[in-house]
Amino acid sequence: MSSREENKPLSAEELEDLVASTDVGGRNPSNRNIALFIAALALIWSLWQVWIASPIPYLVGWGVFSGKEARPIHLAFSLILAFLAYPAFKKSPRDHVPAMDWVLGILGVATTMYLVVFDSSIADSLMGSRLSDRPGNPNTLDIVVACVGVVVLLEATRRALGPPLMIVAMVFLGYTFLGPYAPGILAWKGASFGAVADHQWLSSEGVFGIALGVSTGLVFLFVLFGALLDKAGAGNYFIKVAFSLMGHMRGGPAKAAVVASGMTGLISGSSIANVVTTGTFTIPMMKRVGFNSEKAGAVEVASSVNGQIMPPVMGAAAFLMVEYVDISYFEVVKHAFVPAIISYIALVYIVHLEAMKLDMQGLPRAGEVKPVKLALLSFGITLATILILGGALYYLSELFGLLDSSMNRLIVILVLILLQVGILKGAVEKAEEGTKAKILSKGALVLCNAVIVGFAVFFAVDLIRQLAGPVLTPWIAGAAILAVYIYLISICAKYPDLVIDDPNSPITALPEPGPTVMAGLHFILPVGVLIWCLMIERLSPELSAFWAVALMIFILLTQRPLFALFRKNAGSGFFKQGFDELIDGLISGARNMIGIGIATAAAGIIVGTVSQTGVGLVLAELVEFLSQGQILLILIFTAILSLILGMGLPTTANYIVVSSLLAPVIVSLGQQNGLIVPLIAVHLFVFYFGIMADVTPPVGLASFAAAAVSGGDPIRTGFVAFFYSLRTAILPFLFIFNTDLLLIDVTPLQGVIVFIISTVAILLFTAGTQGYFMAKSRIWESILLILIAFTLFRPGFWMDIISPPYEKVDPAGIVDAVQNASPESELRLIVQGMDDVGDDIVFTAVFPVGDQATGEERLEAYGLELLIENNKVLIDNAAFDSPAQAAGLDFDQQIISVLVPVSQPAKELLYIPAILLVIGIYMLQRRRRQPPVASSPTAG
Repeated sequence: MSSREENKPLSAEELEDLVASTDVGGRNPSNRNIALFIAALALIWSLWQVWIASPIPYLVGWGVFSGKEARPIHLAFSLILAFLAYPAFKKSPRDHVPAMDWVLGILGVATTMYLVVFDSSIADSLMGSRLSDRPGNPNTLDIVVACVGVVVLLEATRRALGPPLMIVAMVFLGYTFLGPYAPGILAWKGASFGAVADHQWLSSEGVFGIALGVSTGLVFLFVLFGALLDKAGAGNYFIKVAFSLMGHMRGGPAKAAVVASGMTGLISGSSIANVVTTGTFTIPMMKRVGFNSEKAGAVEVASSVNGQIMPPVMGAAAFLMVEYVDISYFEVVKHAFVPAIISYIALVYIVHLEAMKLDMQGLPRAGEVKPVKLALLSFGITLATILILGGALYYLSELFGLLDSSMNRLIVILVLILLQVGILKGAVEKAEEGTKAKILSKGALVLCNAVIVGFAVFFAVDLIRQLAGPVLTPWIAGAAILAVYIYLISICAKYPDLVIDDPNSPITALPEPGPTVMAGLHFILPVGVLIWCLMIERLSPELSAFWAVALMIFILLTQRPLFALFRKNAGSGFFKQGFDELIDGLISGARNMIGIGIATAAAGIIVGTVSQTGVGLVLAELVEFLSQGQILLILIFTAILSLILGMGLPTTANYIVVSSLLAPVIVSLGQQNGLIVPLIAVHLFVFYFGIMADVTPPVGLASFAAAAVSGGDPIRTGFVAFFYSLRTAILPFLFIFNTDLLLIDVTPLQGVIVFIISTVAILLFTAGTQGYFMAKSRIWESILLILIAFTLFRPGFWMDIISPPYEKVDPAGIVDAVQNASPESELRLIVQGMDDVGDDIVFTAVFPVGDQATGEERLEAYGLELLIENNKVLIDNAAFDSPAQAAGLDFDQQIISVLVPVSQPAKELLYIPAILLVIGIYMLQRRRRQPPVASSPTAG
């Protein structure tokens, strides 16, 4: 292991080069014209992407690009920028672009644009036919172009993303040609150059498939949105806000790093960029309060990498899931919400436990006094009251339609105002003047007001829709957003700008929370618009991102002139400064997309090979054999495969590859084990472990980046970060077996309960794995805490052992069983049949019971026709496009058993002994805890 002296922190220039070489390309041409050309290409790419996402082309009837045209153009920009920005080798020149790179870049543009040009009217005059006129029958020129295009793409992949993804793609491509020579069950007939060229390059099955389509239509805009937000100053604002709110607590800088990285993760899809951006400030501060270099780097890695699981953006994976799982974007975000939030809560708790172990103190805050417990109590009661009240109103409105009329809505808002004023009046009166209690009470007042404003805005928008209609509503909404923006700027202008601090300079005091939060309130507006469009208006992700980007463009152009106006600063140049920042943001957004565009295209080669060769079915059989049909083993194999591939593949490419290969296998094996696994759960499982690969040694790139900032040992940093990330690794296994965590088929009230219980469970799991709760835990206490956490996460596991949920009945009595079952209950049918290759399988099918009068009618509604002979029940027919067919039932399969649900005690009863055990451990540890060392008034 290297010593501290041997691992010195990198300079700011070296860190910028590290991010550049990984994310945007490390070449910086000294020739000004070449540099301007590269910047101009990136700028044109961003403007084109904004154009095709906007409704303007459809309104004017010009400049509309179909997906078949947009994907090649998108890849053309990615390829030429990759060869201009990324040197071929480490020793290749960085101050100029060699001639070979120009040639490769031009070839990349030519081979991709061939699909656009030669499928247009130009092809009619040149060749007499278009590409679309000869599907599956490419000519010689088509084959040559495809071969050159694939080779150029592989080289661009090597440069931008490293050799691993290129090697994996080449292996799959080689398998396409060398199928007859593959060993054993992997052998297949092979394909010709023409067939491969057509499938991989000329059709939408390979390179230009779904993944590149998502990159073209969705990912670019969200990456651009993040780049524009950062250029506007939102990144620094999030960091400052996090430090002002949490820096005074025990281990405060580390807690602030977690929160800042979570907020930055909302606008950044790159783990490494997140580590370097926030870590440059947070890691030195963590070291200052007592964290060693490795732990400081590990906290930053764990929090930055988890930024990719934070809704609403989630890197690129959320948008890929929309296509692969075939559900709405809103559903993806809903399913991902609880695991992401509780994961971050657990990480904050990890930091707190580390601070408790070492008796760390926070950073000083100017004018701070000792906290008062009353303030925390009043704040918690107030927050809980508002949440309960809001939830109750929601459910009452759902049940009784109380909020259908405008008058009732106005009454609701007035009731909310009166209640929150009454609740907070007592808290503020009891708080002593000048104490933190008053500060927190005022904070709670602001929070309550935000809830009221949220209700008011929601109702007002709905009222505007009713009165103004679909034509005027967007104009009114735009005017309202403009008014809110100007109002927020007028507030922010009263406070000084947030300057970027030097992380290596001593800190005398933390920034005050109030002025810090108020100085950048307008940055919340575009994020709010994005979330509103996605979640409330239910616009497409592409259109939602367009409106958010359009607002960010407006903000960048106007924020500085407006600040100058409200501050009465004379002078000029404010508009030019904003315009320059806008251009920089557009260029940065495009350069951040180079690697993602290349990765999705290269991953398309792998997906294309799977669809052309059918190797997915073979791998499914192989994995099933290795796992012996055990769902837990297949999940472990999938996790290991994701980690191994993720060592060299970016998260997006890793997710595409593993989900394409193994997601259907997990669903199928789960069905055979009697576990109905929703497809979204499997895709999130793969995604989580793809992210973990950025942490895991020996090739965790985020860990290396953090070590470069902290001066710690990269391998040790990676291992500590992995240990901190255990809660992220355990969550996917839990939500596969308990889909309540993904809010699947739960009511809103149940969702709130799931969130509360899951939060408690993840905190107990964290305490168990960290070996510290109220004091240092004994081994048996740690094991017990982990078991309690498991019980809270999966109480049904123990309850099913105590009281089985199903009773097995003879299959010949299926009609009576279906008739006697309660409507909306679910029977389980154990079915024996054959898979696609003729092998015998046994699987479980879910039978949702309808409300028809007889068992025969319920079977008919399910789409099932049965043949019962001598206690043998055969499926005579599963109606086309029926629930029975969707469940995998087919002709000539045999139902060997029927499982009927029986009355079972509520699984939540097991929470009682679990909570009692927690109280017992708490009391034991509290007794033996040493009296804390007297802390300074600044400790939180």
